Amino acid sequence: MDKTMRVGIIVNNFSLLNKITRKIKNSEFNLKHLKNIPNYDHEVDIIVSDKPLENCIIPHTITDDLDILELKIRSVYYNKKNLTIGIDPGGICGVAVLSKNHVLFCKEFDDINQMSKTIQSIDREIGIEKIKIGIGSPSHRSMIEQAINMFEGKILFVDEQRSGSGSHIEAAIRIGSRFGNEKKPSKYLPKEGEIAWIQKQSRRLSKGLITIDKETANNILIGNLSMEEAIKEYKLKLKI
Repeated sequence: MDKTMRVGIIVNNFSLLNKITRKIKNSEFNLKHLKNIPNYDHEVDIIVSDKPLENCIIPHTITDDLDILELKIRSVYYNKKNLTIGIDPGGICGVAVLSKNHVLFCKEFDDINQMSKTIQSIDREIGIEKIKIGIGSPSHRSMIEQAINMFEGKILFVDEQRSGSGSHIEAAIRIGSRFGNEKKPSKYLPKEGEIAWIQKQSRRLSKGLITIDKETANNILIGNLSMEEAIKEYKLKLKI
């Protein structure tokens, strides 16, 4: 979807206006600040506003989570709903948002909890029909399942083997485009190296204050506990 869109912005808050213009850098969007709703619908293709617009015949959307504003604009402009999320699990997770195999949004995440928050925003503001997760990288896949367990009924698993090489984003697009298997992969048994990696991450995320034990790391890896919950529990015990 590479058509240039004329995006009108009706926002009186100058700080918010700056945030929007800094966030939308894609050449796909031609931004224009508006004071009022245009009289003719051929002046802009879509309007972004900070409040509902009454009697507006031009497609429009409201700003909320600016991190997914480009997705909201495309979803409204192309009239795409009931989205599919493709996730390539790993130390860097690739995420692709599709509608009938049309790619609407892509992003890489190195923080699974932040990825979960973004997915929740997408569902709240637009709507998610399916979430397809690649079955590679079992440890990260388990942590992703835990982080997005509120979507349990929408999660499908995709065999991403023999799908060719490429970036995390390309893998996420392939995963989102393929048929998913509703059967959950067999129980994952963490390896020593993966447990050590989780312990290292706990030190990094707690800024050196905490190193979780092996049992807790194992529970994180199999999806019974999130890293955020584990660190919080340790801080309470140690009164940090």
